[in-house]
Amino acid sequence: MTSADLAIGPIERAAGALRALLSRGWAVLGAILILAALLRLIGLESRGRFDGDQGHDVLVLLRLVQDGTLPLLGPPTSIGDFHHGASYYYLLAPIAWLSGADPTAVVAWIATLGIAAVAATWWFARMVGGPDVAAIAGLLMAVSPAAIEESTFIWNPNPIPLFAALALGCAWRAHAGGSARWWVPAIVAAGMVFQLHVLGVVFLPPILALAIAGAIRARRAGDRARVVAIGRATAGGLVLAALLFVPLLVHELGSGFEETRHVVDYLAGGGDEEAPDRNPVLRLAITLLRLVGWPLAGLVTEAPVASLAVVAATVVLGARLAVAGRGSDRTVARWLGGTILWSTVALTILAPSLQTVVVGLPNDHYHAFLDPIVVVLVALGAQAVAGGPERSGRAGDARVAIVSRSVVTIALAALVVLDVRLAPPPDPNGGWPLARAAGARIVADWPGPFDVRQLPVFKTAEGVGFAIIAAGGDASVATDPESADRVVDPDATLVIACDRLFEDVMGAACDGAAESEYLGRIGADYRHYPSVVRFDLSPRISVSVYQPNTGAAAGG
Repeated sequence: MTSADLAIGPIERAAGALRALLSRGWAVLGAILILAALLRLIGLESRGRFDGDQGHDVLVLLRLVQDGTLPLLGPPTSIGDFHHGASYYYLLAPIAWLSGADPTAVVAWIATLGIAAVAATWWFARMVGGPDVAAIAGLLMAVSPAAIEESTFIWNPNPIPLFAALALGCAWRAHAGGSARWWVPAIVAAGMVFQLHVLGVVFLPPILALAIAGAIRARRAGDRARVVAIGRATAGGLVLAALLFVPLLVHELGSGFEETRHVVDYLAGGGDEEAPDRNPVLRLAITLLRLVGWPLAGLVTEAPVASLAVVAATVVLGARLAVAGRGSDRTVARWLGGTILWSTVALTILAPSLQTVVVGLPNDHYHAFLDPIVVVLVALGAQAVAGGPERSGRAGDARVAIVSRSVVTIALAALVVLDVRLAPPPDPNGGWPLARAAGARIVADWPGPFDVRQLPVFKTAEGVGFAIIAAGGDASVATDPESADRVVDPDATLVIACDRLFEDVMGAACDGAAESEYLGRIGADYRHYPSVVRFDLSPRISVSVYQPNTGAAAGG
């Protein structure tokens, strides 16, 4: 007996103990959820950014809970003049009603949805691969730097992973022999992904394709009742998903189909975004790198080598399982892998912005429907490799199996450690606490009403605007270039927030030059503002307060 043989016994016993632990699914899930909660909830208030987009969303929620103003459109898209779905606001409405649209409470609700996404991913993985796959996928989702970031600030794409995982799980439950009625929640959840971001439309075809594949399989087997059941459930799911768009329909009927016209104009114009002049194959490769690397290693520019490594490993594991896997493993690998490939092609065309990274702004969240797909595919591939010769059905030396398991264990442990190290830090600009303090200072030290503007003018001023309103101030807030260029209210205290991130775009620096250029452009009379006080809301945002002649003496 060799020393290697002597080592096999303890390792096998340890592996057996680990498998016994993993078989206790609910205990493992509980531990994973505790970890996910710790990584998301500790220091939550200052974790995420609070800027114009976040101010816009909580202002909509504030009007909903205080004035009963029902939102018919979701947040504006970054392309064209159309909007995402209003269901995002109704998803946040319960916590907004309970808290008075307090941003900290809203972020806590989004974090809760992020933790639920971990549970939903675990559930989906358990169905397709068993307890080991569920444990791996759940752990990867819990520590994913992307998933953590998606849980710690207010933004419409952030709840996408939860609904994507629910759609995937329900769809597989229906396809794998469960009741055809599972197609109803699968399609409704996929519709919610579309509501949360317009590019979620890319997620719908793979869900519907699996339903069609199930119907074809049932027809070949002569199971006409199953075919009919799938058809009815699919139709029912589509009808219910369509109900999510009722607010949009109400808006369209009242506005002469304004949103539809904006979408048509955008598509007819070939889109406002111009893709970099790159080889099409290179563009596809960059998109694939960002789609697959995002849930496993975060933003590609934060850890480029790690992103390349995890993407290469994911492609190899997925391809191996899709080609050499057996039974349902091969089927699910082909479905998930096909979804990734389809999304890569579709998003390369529909989202040219994926070819570049904008430092300091949110990136990649809108394709978060792929997050559970990627981690489950990695977990399936890892289990297949860890099974070694035993899982492949070939006779093999026990030492080969142990080596396979050891390699997978070390690789997964390294990935978990990497993800924990890449966990997003607190917002360097202070998030909502600093915005709240600035709003309170403005309301306490200067007389209202307030006319709030933002530089550059393509940014909404609702971040500072909401902070002023939350502090009890009466504010008129610029939300777009048109409202930013309107005539200044002569009786209002003028508040200009300037974002230093865009000084190169503006061609002037904040703290005086950019503000002066802006006031001159809109025809404001400097003599009307004898008192000007500037302070930093955050390292990035400078605030200038201009008190008119008619106001009281400014504090400061």
